[in-house]
Amino acid sequence: MDCQRSPREAKPEQSFRELYESQQKETLSPRAALPSDANLTQRKFSAGYKPDDCRTEFGRDYTRIIHSRAFRRLHHKIQVFVNPANDHLCTRLEHSLHVASVGCTIARALKLNEDLVMAIAVGHDLGHAPFGHRGEECLDKLATRHGLGFSHELHSLRVVDVLESPYREHPGLNLTFAVRDGIACHYGEGFEQELKPDCGKRVERLDSMQRGEDRPVTLEGCVVRWADKIAYLGRDLEDAITLGILRREELPEGVKTVLGSKNAEIIGSLVQEILWCSREDGAVCVGDQVHQALNEFYMFSKEKIYHSEKARQSWSQVEQAMAILFEFLLKELERASDNPNDLFGERRVRCLQVFRQFLEEDVKDWREVPPARTVIDFIAGMTDSFFISSVRDLFLPTETV
Repeated sequence: MDCQRSPREAKPEQSFRELYESQQKETLSPRAALPSDANLTQRKFSAGYKPDDCRTEFGRDYTRIIHSRAFRRLHHKIQVFVNPANDHLCTRLEHSLHVASVGCTIARALKLNEDLVMAIAVGHDLGHAPFGHRGEECLDKLATRHGLGFSHELHSLRVVDVLESPYREHPGLNLTFAVRDGIACHYGEGFEQELKPDCGKRVERLDSMQRGEDRPVTLEGCVVRWADKIAYLGRDLEDAITLGILRREELPEGVKTVLGSKNAEIIGSLVQEILWCSREDGAVCVGDQVHQALNEFYMFSKEKIYHSEKARQSWSQVEQAMAILFEFLLKELERASDNPNDLFGERRVRCLQVFRQFLEEDVKDWREVPPARTVIDFIAGMTDSFFISSVRDLFLPTETV
Protein backbone atom coordinates (compact mmCIF):
# COMPACT_ATOMS: atom_id res chain seq x y z
CA MET A 1 0.00 0.00 0.00
CA ASP A 2 1.36 3.41 -0.96
CA CYS A 3 1.73 5.97 1.81
CA GLN A 4 1.51 9.65 1.03
CA ARG A 5 3.11 12.29 3.20
CA SER A 6 0.88 15.20 4.04
CA PRO A 7 2.50 18.60 3.55
CA ARG A 8 3.48 20.30 6.80
CA GLU A 9 0.79 22.87 7.46
CA ALA A 10 2.58 24.81 10.19
CA LYS A 11 6.11 25.01 11.52
CA PRO A 12 6.42 23.23 14.88
CA GLU A 13 7.02 25.31 17.97
CA GLN A 14 10.40 23.64 18.51
CA SER A 15 12.90 22.36 15.98
CA PHE A 16 14.28 18.84 16.20
CA ARG A 17 17.49 20.32 17.58
CA GLU A 18 15.68 22.24 20.31
CA LEU A 19 13.76 19.13 21.33
CA TYR A 20 16.98 17.12 21.46
CA GLU A 21 18.74 19.80 23.52
CA SER A 22 15.81 19.83 25.96
CA GLN A 23 16.17 16.08 26.37
CA GLN A 24 19.91 16.47 26.97
CA LYS A 25 19.30 18.97 29.79
CA GLU A 26 16.99 16.46 31.47
CA THR A 27 19.04 13.30 30.98
CA LEU A 28 22.73 14.21 30.95
CA SER A 29 24.91 14.59 34.01
CA PRO A 30 25.24 18.05 35.60
CA ARG A 31 28.93 17.79 34.64
CA ALA A 32 28.17 17.26 30.94
CA ALA A 33 28.87 19.97 28.36
CA LEU A 34 25.64 21.38 26.96
CA PRO A 35 25.20 23.17 23.63
CA SER A 36 23.48 25.95 25.55
CA ASP A 37 26.81 26.88 27.22
CA ALA A 38 27.83 30.09 25.45
CA ASN A 39 31.50 29.72 26.40
CA LEU A 40 31.84 26.18 25.10
CA THR A 41 29.94 26.79 21.86
CA GLN A 42 31.46 30.11 20.82
CA ARG A 43 33.00 30.22 17.38
CA LYS A 44 35.63 32.53 15.91
CA PHE A 45 33.27 33.80 13.22
CA SER A 46 29.64 34.42 14.11
CA ALA A 47 28.54 36.85 11.39
CA GLY A 48 25.62 35.34 9.52
CA TYR A 49 25.88 32.10 11.47
CA LYS A 50 22.52 30.50 12.34
CA PRO A 51 21.76 27.43 14.48
CA ASP A 52 20.88 24.27 12.60
CA ASP A 53 17.34 22.91 12.77
CA CYS A 54 18.49 19.32 13.28
CA ARG A 55 21.99 19.24 14.76
CA THR A 56 23.44 20.66 17.95
CA GLU A 57 26.52 22.86 17.70
CA PHE A 58 28.75 19.90 18.59
CA GLY A 59 26.96 17.64 16.14
CA ARG A 60 27.49 20.25 13.46
CA ASP A 61 31.25 20.25 14.21
CA TYR A 62 31.35 16.47 13.86
CA THR A 63 29.82 16.72 10.39
CA ARG A 64 32.26 19.43 9.32
CA ILE A 65 35.24 17.36 10.40
CA ILE A 66 34.28 14.05 8.77
CA HIS A 67 33.58 15.83 5.47
CA SER A 68 36.98 17.56 5.49
CA ARG A 69 39.83 16.59 3.20
CA ALA A 70 42.17 16.34 6.19
CA PHE A 71 39.96 13.61 7.67
CA ARG A 72 39.88 11.65 4.41
CA ARG A 73 43.68 11.75 4.18
CA LEU A 74 43.97 9.92 7.49
CA HIS A 75 43.04 6.75 5.62
CA HIS A 76 46.49 6.88 3.99
CA LYS A 77 48.51 7.67 7.10
CA ILE A 78 49.73 4.61 8.94
CA GLN A 79 49.68 4.44 12.73
CA VAL A 80 53.12 3.06 13.66
CA PHE A 81 55.05 1.30 10.90
CA VAL A 82 56.57 2.98 7.86
CA ASN A 83 55.13 2.01 4.46
CA PRO A 84 53.95 -1.50 5.43
CA ALA A 85 52.87 -4.01 2.77
CA ASN A 86 50.10 -5.41 5.01
CA ASP A 87 46.74 -3.72 4.34
CA HIS A 88 45.29 -4.81 7.68
CA LEU A 89 47.48 -2.62 9.89
CA CYS A 90 45.74 0.26 11.62
CA THR A 91 45.62 3.65 9.89
CA ARG A 92 45.01 7.04 11.47
CA LEU A 93 41.47 7.06 10.15
CA GLU A 94 40.66 3.74 11.77
CA HIS A 95 42.35 4.83 14.97
CA SER A 96 40.17 7.98 15.07
CA LEU A 97 37.04 5.84 14.71
CA HIS A 98 38.30 3.53 17.46
CA VAL A 99 38.78 6.55 19.73
CA ALA A 100 35.25 7.72 18.94
CA SER A 101 33.85 4.26 19.74
CA VAL A 102 35.66 3.97 23.07
CA GLY A 103 34.92 7.57 23.98
CA CYS A 104 31.20 7.29 23.27
CA THR A 105 30.94 4.09 25.31
CA ILE A 106 32.41 5.91 28.30
CA ALA A 107 30.40 9.09 27.69
CA ARG A 108 27.12 7.21 27.41
CA ALA A 109 27.67 5.39 30.68
CA LEU A 110 28.73 8.58 32.51
CA LYS A 111 25.83 10.54 30.93
CA LEU A 112 28.13 12.96 29.13
CA ASN A 113 27.67 14.62 25.75
CA GLU A 114 28.33 12.04 23.02
CA ASP A 115 28.09 14.63 20.23
CA LEU A 116 31.04 16.50 21.71
CA VAL A 117 33.04 13.32 22.28
CA MET A 118 32.49 12.23 18.67
CA ALA A 119 33.57 15.59 17.25
CA ILE A 120 36.78 15.74 19.32
CA ALA A 121 37.61 12.11 18.59
CA VAL A 122 37.37 12.31 14.80
CA GLY A 123 39.33 15.57 14.78
CA HIS A 124 42.08 14.83 17.27
CA ASP A 125 44.65 13.45 14.77
CA LEU A 126 43.95 15.66 11.74
CA GLY A 127 47.37 17.27 12.10
CA HIS A 128 49.42 14.09 12.19
CA ALA A 129 52.44 14.07 9.89
CA PRO A 130 53.17 11.25 7.43
CA PHE A 131 55.02 8.26 8.91
CA GLY A 132 53.52 8.57 12.37
CA HIS A 133 55.53 9.84 15.30
CA ARG A 134 58.81 9.46 13.41
CA GLY A 135 57.58 11.92 10.82
CA GLU A 136 56.45 14.22 13.61
CA GLU A 137 59.91 14.14 15.21
CA CYS A 138 61.57 14.94 11.89
CA LEU A 139 59.24 17.86 11.20
CA ASP A 140 59.74 19.22 14.69
CA LYS A 141 63.53 19.11 14.22
CA LEU A 142 63.26 20.99 10.92
CA ALA A 143 60.81 23.52 12.34
CA THR A 144 62.98 24.15 15.40
CA ARG A 145 65.86 25.25 13.16
CA HIS A 146 63.61 28.07 11.98
CA GLY A 147 62.40 29.15 15.40
CA LEU A 148 59.17 27.20 15.12
CA GLY A 149 58.04 23.84 16.41
CA PHE A 150 55.74 21.02 15.45
CA SER A 151 53.47 18.70 17.39
CA HIS A 152 50.53 16.88 15.89
CA GLU A 153 48.25 17.91 18.76
CA LEU A 154 48.66 21.66 18.20
CA HIS A 155 48.92 21.23 14.45
CA SER A 156 45.51 19.53 14.48
CA LEU A 157 44.17 22.79 15.90
CA ARG A 158 45.92 24.71 13.12
CA VAL A 159 44.33 22.41 10.54
CA VAL A 160 40.77 23.11 11.71
CA ASP A 161 41.43 26.81 12.35
CA VAL A 162 43.42 27.75 9.25
CA LEU A 163 44.39 25.10 6.74
CA GLU A 164 41.08 23.33 6.13
CA SER A 165 39.03 26.18 4.62
CA PRO A 166 36.09 25.05 2.47
CA TYR A 167 33.95 28.12 3.22
CA ARG A 168 34.01 31.48 1.50
CA GLU A 169 32.90 33.34 4.61
CA HIS A 170 35.88 32.51 6.82
CA PRO A 171 39.12 30.54 7.09
CA GLY A 172 39.08 27.17 8.82
CA LEU A 173 36.11 25.04 9.81
CA ASN A 174 34.96 27.58 12.44
CA LEU A 175 34.46 24.94 15.15
CA THR A 176 33.25 25.51 18.69
CA PHE A 177 35.68 26.28 21.50
CA ALA A 178 34.96 22.97 23.26
CA VAL A 179 35.86 20.92 20.17
CA ARG A 180 38.95 22.97 19.30
CA ASP A 181 40.14 22.71 22.89
CA GLY A 182 39.56 18.97 23.05
CA ILE A 183 41.51 18.47 19.84
CA ALA A 184 44.47 20.53 21.04
CA CYS A 185 44.48 18.97 24.53
CA HIS A 186 44.58 15.32 23.54
CA TYR A 187 47.90 13.79 24.53
CA GLY A 188 48.71 10.13 24.06
CA GLU A 189 52.00 9.90 25.92
CA GLY A 190 52.00 9.03 29.60
CA PHE A 191 49.06 8.09 31.77
CA GLU A 192 47.64 10.48 34.33
CA GLN A 193 45.96 8.48 37.05
CA GLU A 194 43.37 11.25 37.35
CA LEU A 195 42.41 13.86 34.78
CA LYS A 196 40.09 16.71 35.75
CA PRO A 197 38.81 19.34 33.30
CA ASP A 198 39.96 22.94 33.53
CA CYS A 199 36.44 24.30 33.66
CA GLY A 200 37.52 27.92 34.01
CA LYS A 201 39.50 27.99 30.76
CA ARG A 202 38.60 30.60 28.17
CA VAL A 203 39.03 30.53 24.44
CA GLU A 204 41.99 32.94 24.53
CA ARG A 205 44.10 30.21 26.12
CA LEU A 206 44.19 28.29 22.83
CA ASP A 207 46.64 30.85 21.42
CA SER A 208 49.33 30.03 24.00
CA MET A 209 48.89 26.33 24.71
CA GLN A 210 51.85 24.01 25.23
CA ARG A 211 51.83 20.38 24.13
CA GLY A 212 50.58 18.07 26.88
CA GLU A 213 50.48 20.75 29.58
CA ASP A 214 46.87 21.92 29.34
CA ARG A 215 43.85 20.03 30.61
CA PRO A 216 40.68 20.01 28.49
CA VAL A 217 37.96 22.49 29.38
CA THR A 218 35.30 19.73 29.44
CA LEU A 219 34.98 16.30 30.98
CA GLU A 220 34.22 15.07 27.47
CA GLY A 221 37.66 16.29 26.38
CA CYS A 222 39.18 14.31 29.25
CA VAL A 223 37.29 11.22 28.09
CA VAL A 224 38.73 11.54 24.57
CA ARG A 225 42.24 12.04 25.94
CA TRP A 226 41.88 8.74 27.77
CA ALA A 227 40.07 7.01 24.89
CA ASP A 228 43.02 7.84 22.63
CA LYS A 229 45.35 5.89 24.90
CA ILE A 230 42.93 3.00 25.29
CA ALA A 231 42.44 2.76 21.53
CA TYR A 232 46.09 2.61 20.52
CA LEU A 233 47.70 0.40 23.16
CA GLY A 234 45.95 -2.85 22.34
CA ARG A 235 45.66 -2.10 18.63
CA ASP A 236 49.41 -1.46 18.30
CA LEU A 237 50.02 -4.74 20.11
CA GLU A 238 47.87 -6.64 17.60
CA ASP A 239 49.69 -5.00 14.67
CA ALA A 240 53.06 -5.93 16.16
CA ILE A 241 51.95 -9.53 16.59
CA THR A 242 50.67 -9.58 12.99
CA LEU A 243 54.11 -8.45 11.78
CA GLY A 244 55.90 -11.02 13.92
CA ILE A 245 57.67 -8.38 16.00
CA LEU A 246 56.66 -10.09 19.23
CA ARG A 247 54.52 -12.89 20.57
CA ARG A 248 51.51 -12.42 22.83
CA GLU A 249 53.22 -14.54 25.48
CA GLU A 250 55.94 -11.88 25.82
CA LEU A 251 53.58 -9.38 27.47
CA PRO A 252 54.55 -8.73 31.10
CA GLU A 253 52.60 -10.88 33.53
CA GLY A 254 51.32 -7.82 35.38
CA VAL A 255 49.80 -6.47 32.17
CA LYS A 256 48.19 -9.78 31.22
CA THR A 257 46.77 -10.29 34.70
CA VAL A 258 45.33 -6.80 35.14
CA LEU A 259 44.45 -5.73 31.59
CA GLY A 260 44.44 -8.88 29.47
CA SER A 261 46.51 -9.90 26.46
CA LYS A 262 44.19 -9.12 23.54
CA ASN A 263 42.94 -5.79 22.23
CA ALA A 264 39.31 -6.56 23.10
CA GLU A 265 40.26 -7.58 26.64
CA ILE A 266 42.43 -4.50 27.14
CA ILE A 267 39.73 -2.11 25.93
CA GLY A 268 37.07 -3.85 28.04
CA SER A 269 39.23 -3.78 31.19
CA LEU A 270 40.14 -0.12 30.85
CA VAL A 271 36.64 1.08 29.98
CA GLN A 272 35.14 -0.73 32.95
CA GLU A 273 37.88 0.58 35.23
CA ILE A 274 37.24 4.16 34.14
CA LEU A 275 33.48 3.79 34.56
CA TRP A 276 33.88 2.33 38.03
CA CYS A 277 36.39 4.93 39.24
CA SER A 278 34.95 8.02 37.49
CA ARG A 279 31.28 7.82 38.39
CA GLU A 280 31.20 10.47 41.09
CA ASP A 281 34.50 12.36 40.97
CA GLY A 282 34.04 14.75 38.05
CA ALA A 283 37.29 13.34 36.65
CA VAL A 284 38.46 10.49 34.48
CA CYS A 285 40.57 8.20 36.63
CA VAL A 286 41.77 4.65 37.27
CA GLY A 287 42.93 2.74 40.35
CA ASP A 288 46.51 2.22 41.46
CA GLN A 289 46.84 -1.33 40.12
CA VAL A 290 45.54 -0.45 36.66
CA HIS A 291 47.66 2.70 36.53
CA GLN A 292 50.77 0.69 37.31
CA ALA A 293 49.89 -1.90 34.67
CA LEU A 294 49.30 0.84 32.09
CA ASN A 295 52.70 2.40 32.64
CA GLU A 296 54.33 -1.03 32.45
CA PHE A 297 52.45 -1.75 29.22
CA TYR A 298 53.49 1.58 27.69
CA MET A 299 57.18 1.09 28.54
CA PHE A 300 57.03 -2.45 27.15
CA SER A 301 55.42 -1.19 23.92
CA LYS A 302 57.96 1.60 23.61
CA GLU A 303 60.85 -0.85 23.76
CA LYS A 304 59.39 -3.84 21.91
CA ILE A 305 57.16 -2.12 19.33
CA TYR A 306 57.82 1.59 18.76
CA HIS A 307 61.62 1.26 18.98
CA SER A 308 61.83 -2.25 17.56
CA GLU A 309 64.19 -3.01 14.69
CA LYS A 310 61.29 -3.37 12.24
CA ALA A 311 59.79 -0.03 13.31
CA ARG A 312 63.17 1.72 13.07
CA GLN A 313 64.41 0.19 9.84
CA SER A 314 63.24 3.12 7.68
CA TRP A 315 63.73 5.94 10.18
CA SER A 316 66.97 7.23 8.67
CA GLN A 317 65.45 7.25 5.17
CA VAL A 318 62.41 9.15 6.44
CA GLU A 319 64.60 11.75 8.15
CA GLN A 320 66.82 12.25 5.12
CA ALA A 321 63.95 12.38 2.65
CA MET A 322 61.96 14.82 4.79
CA ALA A 323 64.97 17.13 5.18
CA ILE A 324 65.65 17.10 1.43
CA LEU A 325 62.02 17.76 0.53
CA PHE A 326 61.73 20.51 3.15
CA GLU A 327 64.82 22.37 1.94
CA PHE A 328 63.79 22.05 -1.70
CA LEU A 329 60.28 23.41 -1.16
CA LEU A 330 61.59 26.15 1.13
CA LYS A 331 64.01 27.40 -1.54
CA GLU A 332 61.27 27.28 -4.18
CA LEU A 333 58.94 29.26 -1.93
CA GLU A 334 61.57 31.86 -1.03
CA ARG A 335 62.21 32.45 -4.74
CA ALA A 336 58.54 32.91 -5.45
CA SER A 337 57.47 36.18 -7.04
CA ASP A 338 54.14 37.92 -6.67
CA ASN A 339 52.89 35.91 -9.63
CA PRO A 340 51.88 32.41 -8.47
CA ASN A 341 52.44 31.10 -12.01
CA ASP A 342 56.15 31.82 -11.61
CA LEU A 343 56.32 29.73 -8.47
CA PHE A 344 57.67 26.57 -10.03
CA GLY A 345 58.24 27.58 -13.63
CA GLU A 346 57.24 24.95 -16.17
CA ARG A 347 57.91 21.90 -14.01
CA ARG A 348 54.95 19.54 -14.28
CA VAL A 349 55.60 17.45 -11.20
CA ARG A 350 52.46 16.52 -9.29
CA CYS A 351 53.95 17.53 -5.92
CA LEU A 352 54.63 21.07 -7.19
CA GLN A 353 51.21 21.33 -8.77
CA VAL A 354 49.58 20.32 -5.50
CA PHE A 355 51.83 22.72 -3.59
CA ARG A 356 50.78 25.58 -5.88
CA GLN A 357 47.13 24.65 -5.37
CA PHE A 358 47.74 24.56 -1.61
CA LEU A 359 49.10 28.12 -1.72
CA GLU A 360 46.39 29.48 -3.99
CA GLU A 361 43.38 27.85 -2.33
CA ASP A 362 44.23 26.86 1.24
CA VAL A 363 46.68 29.46 2.56
CA LYS A 364 45.98 32.50 0.44
CA ASP A 365 47.96 34.70 2.86
CA TRP A 366 51.09 32.56 2.50
CA ARG A 367 53.20 35.62 1.61
CA GLU A 368 52.55 36.94 5.11
CA VAL A 369 53.51 33.65 6.80
CA PRO A 370 57.12 32.55 7.47
CA PRO A 371 58.07 30.32 4.52
CA ALA A 372 59.22 27.52 6.84
CA ARG A 373 55.78 27.49 8.47
CA THR A 374 54.07 27.11 5.11
CA VAL A 375 56.35 24.26 4.03
CA ILE A 376 55.82 22.48 7.37
CA ASP A 377 52.06 22.85 6.91
CA PHE A 378 52.24 21.33 3.43
CA ILE A 379 54.45 18.37 4.34
CA ALA A 380 52.42 17.62 7.48
CA GLY A 381 49.30 17.31 5.35
CA MET A 382 50.86 14.73 3.04
CA THR A 383 49.82 11.11 3.18
CA ASP A 384 52.56 8.51 3.41
CA SER A 385 52.09 7.48 -0.22
CA PHE A 386 52.01 11.05 -1.56
CA PHE A 387 55.22 11.86 0.32
CA ILE A 388 56.98 8.85 -1.20
CA SER A 389 55.75 9.63 -4.71
CA SER A 390 56.75 13.29 -4.32
CA VAL A 391 60.32 12.43 -3.33
CA ARG A 392 60.53 9.94 -6.19
CA ASP A 393 59.17 12.37 -8.79
CA LEU A 394 61.31 15.30 -7.65
CA PHE A 395 64.65 13.66 -7.00
CA LEU A 396 64.88 10.30 -8.78
CA PRO A 397 65.50 9.91 -12.52
CA THR A 398 62.62 8.78 -14.69
CA GLU A 399 62.50 7.01 -18.03
CA THR A 400 63.09 9.30 -21.00
CA VAL A 401 62.74 6.81 -23.84
